[in-house]
Amino acid sequence: MADIWQERKKQNAIRAHKKASAKNNIIKIALALLILHLLFPQYIKRIIYPILFGTQSNISMQISKTDNFQDISAAPIEIKKGRFSYLLLPKVEYSVTGRVGYVDTYNGIWNKFYRGFSQQKYITLVPRDIFLVIGDMAKPEIFSMFKFEHEERGGSVLCKGVKYRKSFMSSYKSQEEAAESQKNYEHCHPYIKQKELNNYHPIAANKKIDLGLSTLLPNDILYMEGYLVDVPQMGLSTGTRKEQTHSNMIMNGYNPGKCFILYTTKVIINGIVYE
Repeated sequence: MADIWQERKKQNAIRAHKKASAKNNIIKIALALLILHLLFPQYIKRIIYPILFGTQSNISMQISKTDNFQDISAAPIEIKKGRFSYLLLPKVEYSVTGRVGYVDTYNGIWNKFYRGFSQQKYITLVPRDIFLVIGDMAKPEIFSMFKFEHEERGGSVLCKGVKYRKSFMSSYKSQEEAAESQKNYEHCHPYIKQKELNNYHPIAANKKIDLGLSTLLPNDILYMEGYLVDVPQMGLSTGTRKEQTHSNMIMNGYNPGKCFILYTTKVIINGIVYE
């Protein structure tokens, strides 16, 4: 009897140990996923969101040589996001497929703290900016020449291996470094074409599109369609496409134009449709 009791006690201890180990493993996995989500949220989203909110597209993703637009006369669009209401004035029916150079997200904790509540209405309407290139600039061998930057709703395209002067003082440590920088600039700069780049302020038409856009990473192939709009109450004006130019990116430190404010009704990201 004592032997049976000891064996049963031993088996119970083994089962308890296995349960504790399984529980610890689950906790470790959950913590690892949480840390991964906090540090690299797009990667978790890219696994889950296509399954939950997207559908596979059978359409081959062909990068646009030019964007597609048609000036229209359409009724205003009234939308509500959170506690804010907005009136959008559609000006242009628009679509484009390009390669993502930069994604700047504004609705994170840091940006809310940095910009305070003064920009909360704008951030709620446009929680991210997308820098997109099309045509030759989107070809992998040319795209790899560029470095993309974005700050305060303005984007810039720079050449890799080039030291850009940020003040009246020289940026170079030697004549050799200056010569190398100039060489890289002369090789890369001719490929920067204003008609092949743009900065977008996408206003997602629904939650699925917003969730899809939240998965974006540089180098993704992105299709967007919708309407270029004005938002008078926010002082935002895209204007009609015929009045607009692609000079809305910072070229060598200068930004003379506007970004595109796109009420986005459909996106395809790397072959996954959100609409």
